[in-house]
Amino acid sequence: MIGLALIPLILLADAPRWELAAEPEGIKVYRRQVEGSEVREMRAIGLINATPKEVFDVIQDLDSYPKNMPYTAEAKVLSRSEDGKDVLFYSRLNTPMVDERDYIIALKDESDWKEGKGFYKVSWTAAAKEQDTLVPEKKDVVRVRTNNGYWLLEPREDGKKTFATYYVYTVPGGAIPVFIINQANGMAVPKVFDAIKKTVIDRRSAKK
Repeated sequence: MIGLALIPLILLADAPRWELAAEPEGIKVYRRQVEGSEVREMRAIGLINATPKEVFDVIQDLDSYPKNMPYTAEAKVLSRSEDGKDVLFYSRLNTPMVDERDYIIALKDESDWKEGKGFYKVSWTAAAKEQDTLVPEKKDVVRVRTNNGYWLLEPREDGKKTFATYYVYTVPGGAIPVFIINQANGMAVPKVFDAIKKTVIDRRSAKK
């Protein structure tokens, strides 16, 4: 029995661990090795001075991404389910020093929120290649085929603040050295996090 009990511990010891990659103001950014890939997955956590609903509304305002989100040149909702929980979304990114990238992702609202308790969550994966017919590939724009992630928003301080977790694993494609991809992802993740925080503050100020 003792030997069997140790097996899970051995497996955990061999599993890649999250390592702190950066700690910009108010955010901790982690990275982790993905089995079979040299591209790291990224995760950022931090406290946002706004309610989970305020933060979630910004994340779900997909049409405003060109105005609010870094590198976003184009954003378009392609389809939405009747209950609004499943969305097909297209975005084109104008990233520095490399060809533009674009992608189609399938987003899913997995929130469990009731009477001020629970969490808000939206996750996404790259859409099936068959969905390319909705937005055909463009010349000189690389279509990203691996793009997985989520936002998880949990209440803190009686729901007045939000503990946010942003996870993403994306492989941009094209002929980019792996070390540049990992470096770029490490820079982009906190920028996305900061963009969400800034947009929440701007919206609050506009209501005053």
